[in-house]
Amino acid sequence: MREIVTLQLGNLSNYVATHFWNTQESYFTYSEDEKSLVDHNIHWRAGIGEDGSDTFLPRAVVYDLKGAFGPLRKVNPMYDVAPGQDVALASLWPGKPAVHKQNPLSSIDYQRDLDAGVKPGKLKASDIRYWSDYSRVYHHPKSLVQLYDFELNSSIMPFERFEMGTELFESLEKENEMVDRDWRPFVEECDQMQGVQVYTTLDDAWGGFASSYLEALRDEHPKTCIWVWGLQSPVATIAREKRRLRLANTAMSLNQACAQASMVVPLGLPDSRIPSGIAVDSSSAWNVSALLATATETASLQSRLRLDGSSQHLGMADMAQCLNVSGRQTLANMRMAVGPQAELDSDEPPELDLSQIGSSKDGVKTGSSSNRAFGRL
Repeated sequence: MREIVTLQLGNLSNYVATHFWNTQESYFTYSEDEKSLVDHNIHWRAGIGEDGSDTFLPRAVVYDLKGAFGPLRKVNPMYDVAPGQDVALASLWPGKPAVHKQNPLSSIDYQRDLDAGVKPGKLKASDIRYWSDYSRVYHHPKSLVQLYDFELNSSIMPFERFEMGTELFESLEKENEMVDRDWRPFVEECDQMQGVQVYTTLDDAWGGFASSYLEALRDEHPKTCIWVWGLQSPVATIAREKRRLRLANTAMSLNQACAQASMVVPLGLPDSRIPSGIAVDSSSAWNVSALLATATETASLQSRLRLDGSSQHLGMADMAQCLNVSGRQTLANMRMAVGPQAELDSDEPPELDLSQIGSSKDGVKTGSSSNRAFGRL
């Protein structure tokens, strides 16, 4: 079925991937007369819920830190067991268990409307606290992996250095065989996996975590196409020392990712020369991730189109091969045009260059990467 399994590493990655999954959900058709152009079996997996009903959920493994999932429950209603109905659990302990519960975070109105089957209102940037606030899809309980070693936005022990990510991966892999536990079940249920799609940040500790994870994946799948969307957080308002740290993290992450992946596409919001037709709030992860997700979804659309009798499938490996013309160029430049080009002012760039690494404050020139030997999306 040409399946693609998605690996999501880190908070910004999950913001971007949530937009991606919402878009995939929007492609579903519910009329017998309407046929979707997208083959949903590529990114979605069929299953059976706790009540015996059919489920259709993302082929994804989602990692984030403690506190990053917000009000999202690990076990969604499709797989929830009603109190007193778990016979296997009850047989382990004849006594009455004592239950201690922490008050859950409240959902925003948008999620409550979705749960009630009511058309939700329009979201604003100020409504969003977590990436789960605007998610329109359920995930399988095995998809969601919360890492309790670090806490989101911690001021005491921030998860911000490349080495911290590699050390965390090595620790979890040694203690829990994490890749076998989390990743392998989704791969084993594929008939003919065409590739792996990875969303990860490059400029913090998740870059180190991703580097180690990619090495493990390459050992497991030596001939499989691994496509990496390497994300960078906006840096315009960050202090100079922090920008330097992020730039060092990005350099190490790119070096390791390019050695293991079939194609790496660095993505970040440029801090200058954004076309006037694009309105984006760089302080809103929801806003920034929507723009980056638009680029990733559009660029990879060909890999999930439904085949008809006359068309030939262009998969992830074919796309990577088209970009990697010499066999050694595994780094691609991403540019995107939004809206009618005729509406742009004459002095504005015709395309938005999303491949800027670092900040223009540190001497980085937007678009300079296009002068190098990269493939271009």
